[in-house]
Amino acid sequence: MQYTDKVLEHFMNPRNIGEIPDADGVGTIGSEECGDMIQVWIKVSDEHLADIKYKVFGCPAAIACCSMMTELAMGKHLDDVSELTDEQVADALGGLPVHKYHCSNLAASVLHKAIMNYVFKSAVKANTVTITTLVDNNASESIGAEHGLSLWLEYGDKRILFDTGQSDLLMRNAKELSVNLAEADAIVISHGHYDHTGGLSDVLELNPRAVIYIHPAAIKSKYSCKDSKIRSIGMPEAAKQAVKNYKAIWTEKPLQLCNGVTLTGQIPRKNDFEDVGGAFFVDESCYTPDNLLDDQALFIKSPNGLIVVFGCAHSGVVNTLNYVTKLTGQDRIYAVIGGMHLLNASLERIEYTIEAFRQYQVQKIGPCHCTGVKAIEKFKEVFPDRCFICSVGTRINL
Repeated sequence: MQYTDKVLEHFMNPRNIGEIPDADGVGTIGSEECGDMIQVWIKVSDEHLADIKYKVFGCPAAIACCSMMTELAMGKHLDDVSELTDEQVADALGGLPVHKYHCSNLAASVLHKAIMNYVFKSAVKANTVTITTLVDNNASESIGAEHGLSLWLEYGDKRILFDTGQSDLLMRNAKELSVNLAEADAIVISHGHYDHTGGLSDVLELNPRAVIYIHPAAIKSKYSCKDSKIRSIGMPEAAKQAVKNYKAIWTEKPLQLCNGVTLTGQIPRKNDFEDVGGAFFVDESCYTPDNLLDDQALFIKSPNGLIVVFGCAHSGVVNTLNYVTKLTGQDRIYAVIGGMHLLNASLERIEYTIEAFRQYQVQKIGPCHCTGVKAIEKFKEVFPDRCFICSVGTRINL
């Protein structure tokens, strides 16, 4: 058996042997004829091969081929590496014995498998929306709950915090659920009530680079009057100050937050059966009603259809869904998640909401926060296989 000097040199001093624990792609290949087995791990940066490692169970030719393959591929763009062939690897070694070509020279082929594994995982990651409930009215015994809402959205390489609860519970729950708020690219404020904005200043101290997306009316004074009791329910002063001190983008109109993710901005009120859901006012005397024009939702385009995320849906769930479908030109909504403010809604309004879910063929219904027990029970009755509760700690992949 005659091996070239180059083959022997790479066999005796193989390059880049090892394993990458957090590899972006992994490939495995073997030859039943001679028993050679090769596994390759790759790390990718900016679509270039930043690192390659391999392990070989096989003959000197298999080891030499893998060693040479890493030298030929390291640092190159994936498109260029994808054109590398087993024959080119063998030629770079000065050739191989004829009977070794069919079994030992599999290095380029296994590298291609690792690249395809990376491409597949990247596509899945890019198209998957993961939503974690960080703050809600309900939680398991092991984690805190409060009247409020905060959702953590992961979409491709983007991290979005949707509302911030009413206190520093957000920070504690995020730590408990292994969510790193410092990674948030954006903070969306659905509207200016205290139970959706109370944790904003804490998050921005941790992550000052995050961009705030908020309607101008959200920072105005807000009051409620219930049983003749008047109380302020607007953003805490610390949250208002944070909006002034950090980067904020005002969202009166629809705005694309990133590729595939859009904010509705102010939502038109078109029907006569949905109101804001309570006795809300803009003045302490509770004379001037607050129409909550700052209420906005977020929607994501996914392979399964649109995903709509509500804060409280003060504009009305049906108004919101109608507006989202008008903006997108799509007539199918895959999932609706969040607070729907149906706590005091009439049975007629709940039925209209259910009819909208039917009309838009909604497959996933995740009510929480202010939706109300009556509405949730009705959703469960009509959509038993589609409705689930988004209490704190719930993590769903869509």
